[in-house]
Amino acid sequence: MANDEHLKKIWEKRHQLFSKFDEGIEMPDSCMWHMVTPEPNAIEHAKRFKGKKTVVDGFGGCGGNSIQLAKVVDKVYYVELNPKRLEAAKKNARIYGVEHKIEFILGDFLEVSKTLKADGVFLSPLWSTRVNNSYNDYVDFDIRNMEPIPGDIIFNAARKISKNVAFFMPVTTPFHQLSQLADAGEHVEFYNEPNPFEVGTAMALSAYYGDLAKKY
Repeated sequence: MANDEHLKKIWEKRHQLFSKFDEGIEMPDSCMWHMVTPEPNAIEHAKRFKGKKTVVDGFGGCGGNSIQLAKVVDKVYYVELNPKRLEAAKKNARIYGVEHKIEFILGDFLEVSKTLKADGVFLSPLWSTRVNNSYNDYVDFDIRNMEPIPGDIIFNAARKISKNVAFFMPVTTPFHQLSQLADAGEHVEFYNEPNPFEVGTAMALSAYYGDLAKKY
C-alpha cells in the first residue's frame, strides 16, 4: 500500500468503506480496495430496494452492497466469481449481523443469472481489468468496452432476472448509452454518486431502471 498514493488515501478513510472496519473487516485484494462501494453510498442504494423481498447483487465483491441490501429486504442473492472475496464477504456480513439473510453463490454472473428470479438486481461490475485504476481514471468511458464483460451484456442478463435494475458505473459513462439499454419509452433515472474521499465531487454514476427510477 505504501507505493500506491490512491490506496493510502483510501486507507486513511477506510471507515467510509465499512464503519465496522476495525471489527475484523476483510479486503482480500487490491482490486477490492479500489472498487468497493463506500458504505454511505451502499446505504443509499439499498433504500431504493426497500419493500422488495429478494434482490440479486450480481458482483458481490467483499459484500458491502449485499450487507446494506440485507438490512432492507428479506433475502439477498450474492454472486461472486472469486472464492476469496466470497469468503471475505461472508465474514463481513457476519460482523454486520446479516449473514443469515444472504445466500452466497460462487459463480459467473452471466451463468448464475439464468437460474435466478428476484424483485430487483444491483450491479456494480468490474469496469476494467486494470485493477489500480481510481474512479477518476475512466475518461471517455464506453460500456461496450468494459473488461472483462461488456456492460450491455451484463445489463441484458440482469433484466432477465428483473426489470428493476440499479447500475453503478463510472461518472464519465455517457447518459445516452445507459438510456439505450432501457425499453422503448422507459424512464431512466441518473444519480451522481457523492465521493466520500473528495467532498464536492462525484465518484460514480448510478442508473436506475424499472420501479427503482423515481418518477417526477
